[in-house]
Amino acid sequence: MKRIILDFDNTMGIRGCDVDDGLALLYLLGNPERCRVEAVCTSYGNSDIETVDQNTHRLFADLGLDIPIFRGAADPKAQPSAAARFLAQACGAEPGALSVLVTGSTTNLNGAQAADPNFFGNVADLTFMGGITESLVINGRIMDELNLSCDPDATLAALASGAAVTIATAQHCLPAHITRERIEAVFSSNSWISATIDYWFADMGQRYAWDGFAVWDQVAAAALIKPELFEPREMTVTLDRRLLSVGYLEKAAADAPSAQVTTPVIANPEAYLEDALEGWRRGCELLGLPL
Repeated sequence: MKRIILDFDNTMGIRGCDVDDGLALLYLLGNPERCRVEAVCTSYGNSDIETVDQNTHRLFADLGLDIPIFRGAADPKAQPSAAARFLAQACGAEPGALSVLVTGSTTNLNGAQAADPNFFGNVADLTFMGGITESLVINGRIMDELNLSCDPDATLAALASGAAVTIATAQHCLPAHITRERIEAVFSSNSWISATIDYWFADMGQRYAWDGFAVWDQVAAAALIKPELFEPREMTVTLDRRLLSVGYLEKAAADAPSAQVTTPVIANPEAYLEDALEGWRRGCELLGLPL
């Protein structure tokens, strides 16, 4: 069983902001035989840290979740944070025991390393959602990368650390595309999940003429706890701050500073989406939420 610290920029329920961090959490909670979320750390990315932190406390109160929440840094220079200190302490207390799943900015990791230089050596593994391998174009419109690029120095430090790193890139997340019709096939119109995420379908339709959205962060969560759903691909990425400042993961030339990462590819998109929907359904059921 994976013991997970989830470091996320949760804006689920905030109009105009993404819902995928919340869906990643719900999926993890819906797979208790595979994992346990031991704590969450908040980060900026989808919105500022104040908004994310307040929204996460609100969501946890609404769901009745008794999971510790640690506030992250407001920006790359805002150190140390409660999240950074917690990450360093928790992973240092049990080296090799805790997986860190990062679905927002990477700043809290740099803070943890500053608090404990052995931090990256103490984590069991690091899993990220983020990064692009080419321009991310949705129906002719560019979508910016807003995770690894938020703090390229922290991202560079994590990639160069020697820790076991898995990255669910934006391109590899595109097959995890959910529509209203898929949600309505499992959940009623009165369900908690339908009411909570419905606005995001409208937003994506307006912004990108998309008939749904990719559940980006949930892909990273699934890659961590259900690797059998993926085909693992190894990639040697260039360690270059300039490239990482736009979230670009470039295949390294032989003479370039580099790091080896795993980039999981969804093996069967239909089976993947069925598993995601079942994880959300089970999460709602275990939390006593209307289905």
